Amino acid sequence: MNGILELANRLWKGFNTLSAGRKLSIAMAGGLTLAVLAALVYVTNQIDYRVLYSNLSGEDASAIVNRLKERKISYKLSGTGDSILVPGEIISELRVELAASGIPQGGGVGYEIFDKKAFGTTEFEQELNYRRALQGELARTITGLDAVQFCRVHIALPKKSLFVAERKDPSASVTVRLRPGKKLSAAQVDGIVHLVASSVEGMAPQSVMIVDNTGNILSKNQPESGPGKAATAQIEYQARLEGDLAQRIQTMLEKVLGQGKSVVRVSADMDFRMTEKTEEVFDPDSQVIRSLQRQSEKFPTAAGQSAEAGTGGEGRERSDETINYEINKVMSRTVMPVGEIRRLSIAVAVDGTYAKDQEGQEVFQSRSKKELDSLENLVRKSAGFDTARGDQVVMTCMPFRQDITGEGFEKASLWETILSKAVPVLKYVILLSVFVLAFLVVIRPIVRNILERADRMGEQEIREVSPASVPRIQVAPSLLAGPAGGEMTDVDMARQLAKEDPKKFAELLRNWLR
Repeated sequence: MNGILELANRLWKGFNTLSAGRKLSIAMAGGLTLAVLAALVYVTNQIDYRVLYSNLSGEDASAIVNRLKERKISYKLSGTGDSILVPGEIISELRVELAASGIPQGGGVGYEIFDKKAFGTTEFEQELNYRRALQGELARTITGLDAVQFCRVHIALPKKSLFVAERKDPSASVTVRLRPGKKLSAAQVDGIVHLVASSVEGMAPQSVMIVDNTGNILSKNQPESGPGKAATAQIEYQARLEGDLAQRIQTMLEKVLGQGKSVVRVSADMDFRMTEKTEEVFDPDSQVIRSLQRQSEKFPTAAGQSAEAGTGGEGRERSDETINYEINKVMSRTVMPVGEIRRLSIAVAVDGTYAKDQEGQEVFQSRSKKELDSLENLVRKSAGFDTARGDQVVMTCMPFRQDITGEGFEKASLWETILSKAVPVLKYVILLSVFVLAFLVVIRPIVRNILERADRMGEQEIREVSPASVPRIQVAPSLLAGPAGGEMTDVDMARQLAKEDPKKFAELLRNWLR
């Protein structure tokens, strides 16, 4: 403890000997160093907040905040209040705990509103609670879709009437907020429409309106048949056909080359025109009797004429025959199939092989032309290739691994992995390095300079003090003998004492200063 006090004494004495400019410079340097160190300590000790939940409804955000307050967990709210941030090390534990409690619920209340029974509830309140519960349950179900981020459902239930003419059908409106980069297909929109309509008694699908968060109407209420439905069905049919062909080729190539060694894309040019063809074919060489008419007449003769003629009594006979011919005709009526493939375009990219060079690095090697031709023939057979139709197949071999270059294998991702693991420790290493640097560059030179000035000032005071005014202290007789056997002066004795007995010297110095 005495050593620390003496060091502090020397520092303060040396600091007082400096000029005003030097004192100000040292004070500024020390203050700046302390400020930098304090800032680094503050940044290092900051809590790493991460998003627990985002795009929350007001009810869910309030429930989560209350739960965090009960557990005394620090949190932050976003500016809009729909996102909650908590310390990153407990985020997984909190999500599991909140999920077990049924939080978040996805906005609104569901049938759990009836768990709390209250006496004196009127019929109007019961109907209102039922509507709220139904809206909340439908919103939760729709939010469960992958493309939907948030949903709200509003149901209009008209009053029941005994008169048929005054009855009105219930209606509903659904507002959805889609996830970034997601969209609802026509089939999914129809599914939501029928889900809502089937959940409310007496509601028709045409009475359900769906809009997104930008106000675009998603449910067009189109009839079951028509140009709009036909166009949608045609696009979906073409997409399914291309996907099925690509999947068929992809699975075949994966069996041959291996998993992830090929990429297949198919483009089909479809003909969705509805064509009806009627033709008549006439064959002039093939005649068919259309009608046949025959007429026969007999005329009897007189007796005298028969005797004169020497003939019998048979009489005359006349026969007429009319035949009408028709040229052979064939009439055919053909309805052309809808969705006929006019042309197929198939693009296939396959990975090559990799071999190690003399340095042990992997190098890409393209497949031979014979192997590519064999693979192309397999693709043609698998896709039902038709030359007369103008189908095309393009086969290309290229490296799939981005870390392979012409010079070999570059482990670019290794540094990223090391850096990601070293980031938590790196900030403490930087803080320690700054501390050491500040000590070596700023604090140590200042302290050394001040101590040297304090030592020089002490020696000067020793020289200036009069021996007659300094009280004597008891020292060993061996220290009183001078170099030549004579008596030592006080200054010589002080120097000799400082070398042989520092404690005695310190006591002597204090007596001189007093």
